[in-house]
Amino acid sequence: MLFKAFSKSLLILALLTVNAMGNEETPTFNLIEKEGQFELRHYPEMVVAKVISQESDNAMFRKLAGYIFGGNETESQIKMTAPVFMQSKSGQNTMMFYMPSKYSLDTLPEPNSQEVELGTISFGKVAVIKYSGFNPMRKRKANFEKLMNWIEKKGLEIYDNEFYSAGYDSPWTLPWKRKNEVMVLVK
Repeated sequence: MLFKAFSKSLLILALLTVNAMGNEETPTFNLIEKEGQFELRHYPEMVVAKVISQESDNAMFRKLAGYIFGGNETESQIKMTAPVFMQSKSGQNTMMFYMPSKYSLDTLPEPNSQEVELGTISFGKVAVIKYSGFNPMRKRKANFEKLMNWIEKKGLEIYDNEFYSAGYDSPWTLPWKRKNEVMVLVK
């Protein structure tokens, strides 16, 4: 009986998650080329809130979520967007939330936490690989290698051997419904 109720609750939660997620604003980009799971895109400058830390993804996410859920000088609620951008470089982890397009750096409320920074990022031209499922670091690195092989095959030049990853879904999204990307800045 308990198992049946739990299963039913889990199914309802999964259905609600599928219906509730996916309506977040995403940053605009120009699609340059598409080949299977690979794309070349150009992103204009975007406004972000970010945390730079050696902490886990979950700890950084909580700090950024705190900011958009009212942890700011005006206690304003800021709509969640997608994706969440992540980068690991030289022992430091960076997580960024894209801020809704209605905001500029001048109109965003200041964070209450000194660990949350507001700024802009200009990815410019990027090569992207899209994939689904859970997104641990080992999977990000494996997709980075696939993307680098495609970049080499296309004869593209990169800025450095670093990558960004992008996750589009809530933690409750079923694995086969999750949308993830790895991005490399190209010249």
